[in-house]
Amino acid sequence: MVDHSISHIARTLTLIFISLPTLINTSQLDYDTLVFTQCDSSDTNILQQATTTKNPINSNHNLFLRAQALYSFLRKLESESSRAKFFKTLAGNNEHAVSGWFQCREDYPSEICHRCVSELRDISSRLCGNATSARVHLRGCHMVYEIELVDSPTAQAYNHHNYKLLETPERGLIHKICDGATAETLTGYEEMRTEALAAAETGVVDGHGFYEESYKLLHVVAQCDGHVEACDCGECVSAAAAAAAEECPWSIAGQIYLEGCYVGYTYNPHEYPGDPYHEEGGKASTGKSLAIVVGGVAALVFVAIFFMFLKSLRRKGDDC
Repeated sequence: MVDHSISHIARTLTLIFISLPTLINTSQLDYDTLVFTQCDSSDTNILQQATTTKNPINSNHNLFLRAQALYSFLRKLESESSRAKFFKTLAGNNEHAVSGWFQCREDYPSEICHRCVSELRDISSRLCGNATSARVHLRGCHMVYEIELVDSPTAQAYNHHNYKLLETPERGLIHKICDGATAETLTGYEEMRTEALAAAETGVVDGHGFYEESYKLLHVVAQCDGHVEACDCGECVSAAAAAAAEECPWSIAGQIYLEGCYVGYTYNPHEYPGDPYHEEGGKASTGKSLAIVVGGVAALVFVAIFFMFLKSLRRKGDDC
């Protein structure tokens, strides 16, 4: 009996050891940090219909239908996030239609994508509850949606999938983050960044919309929204690279968000090609975490076996 129990514990311990690296790596992913939100309630047609009707009962009913359409949309995104990294849809009722999509980082596991989109749902409800359109970006995913009246041209024509970058003076610039530290004293930094972002432009095309690599002392991540075609994706990343040079000329790290794509880069003097944690200390801290967890599990198993052994001795004594 004891031998059978010990064998069972040994098999369980083996499975735990096999899954520990994945569990630790997943727990270290920074996916739910809020980057920025944009909440817009400028669509006066929807707001007037919902709030300025002479009949309070109809007003409350319109608000309820609008909230119901948004709830259905968010639930649909959350449901699909366990199966896809990108999903674009239209949801609603007889009065309101909500169109939009979510996008997760391509290199994150499906489980993290699902968690991230669940966070998007909670954050958008909390920060953009009354917005007619919203954009919410977390580190690991983002979401865009717009509420339309069902008889509006946008809602009726939603089934088309043509995509063009916004032709604005800012080249579709939505948001930027420029690190305050300056790289002016670093020889060759500007050329290195230009080359690194040029590699990202080619990389997103070859990588089907996602790119993450280390180039010399820069770590670069680029991703396009799932509905952006390959050639448009490369052009979008190229525009983001130009925006980085213009908006964050000497920042050692930057994040550029355009309509259709995102580019982020970080200067790291300890960068080594092939290091999946992108920092010299990353492997050391992960190894330390792994050693602590493994040691703790092994100690618990040893204690369990010890008590089982004592229990078996006690049974033998009772038999005598």
